[in-house]
Amino acid sequence: MTVGREGAGPALIEVDNLTVSFGRLRAVEEVSLTVAEGEVCALVGESGCGKSTLAYSLLSMVPPPGVVSSGEVRYRGRSVTRMSRKQLNEFRAADVAIVFQAAMNALNPVLTVGRQVEHILSSHPDAFATAGEGREYFERLLQLVRLPPGGVWGSYESRLSGGMKQRVAIAIAMLLRPSALVLDEPTTALDVLNQRLVIDILRDLHETLGTTIIFVTHDLGLVAEMAERVAVMYAGRLVEVGTVDEIFYGSRRHPYAKALIEAIPSVVRDEALIKSIPGQVPNLLDLPRGCRFGPRCELARPACAEAEPPLVSDRDGHSVACYVANEMLERAVVAP
Repeated sequence: MTVGREGAGPALIEVDNLTVSFGRLRAVEEVSLTVAEGEVCALVGESGCGKSTLAYSLLSMVPPPGVVSSGEVRYRGRSVTRMSRKQLNEFRAADVAIVFQAAMNALNPVLTVGRQVEHILSSHPDAFATAGEGREYFERLLQLVRLPPGGVWGSYESRLSGGMKQRVAIAIAMLLRPSALVLDEPTTALDVLNQRLVIDILRDLHETLGTTIIFVTHDLGLVAEMAERVAVMYAGRLVEVGTVDEIFYGSRRHPYAKALIEAIPSVVRDEALIKSIPGQVPNLLDLPRGCRFGPRCELARPACAEAEPPLVSDRDGHSVACYVANEMLERAVVAP
């Protein structure tokens, strides 16, 4: 089952029962998710939960020795997983683009920004009528990301600050006018002012260009402010998918999602009420039996250790993989 929501726009990206393996280790296991056209979707979870691997899978960019061992990713109904190298070269950046976590490593240190843009345009000659038109569009993108075109075109990456590099990387990713933009930790390693700027820029891209945005983050404040829908991952699996309101304020929530939110510091809440999550993320080569979060869950019961709970959706597409939370759904359905 592909997890989406009723009433959403047409599916742009569909992840169908995807498993990504690194030898015996399954970094992503049996994940199904639909991202609608024009949606802003966040992938969240602790480090090592598989969210970045899932994000790279959307462009068939899982680094070796990782392989898609089962399932597939589809873009507008076309299988990305089965694309040839030539098809992937045409698909990446033109249909779905990505901004990597370390923006300082995304730019070539021996080429100016302008030369890198020219290389991209020459590799995709059909993207614009002329190279000059492509350059004009890139300059418009630089203005959209709050950078002066004249000061950036001839610059090397060593002359740019961390925040400027991140914004240049976003502009380059948007050069071929992709429908979707994938970002891996877009605000990591940035100061507070640049974090605010990047958030505003992504919102502008979404509103001005209609870009579908999928971003990986640990920053739940960013999720609450930007995302429309949230996919929570734990130990390689999806444990909850829902709207921001459902994840942050709903009554039917996965205990892990609830624990993540309770661990957020608050300016209006007593600091003593901040709760850490006990235990550690399990070793993916030595997973506990049953629910993977069970050993850390204060609501765990014997049934949780017997079998992996299924991801159960309600009529609105809110999905939770938890026996306790889904009992609440069953009681609500049968109640008069």
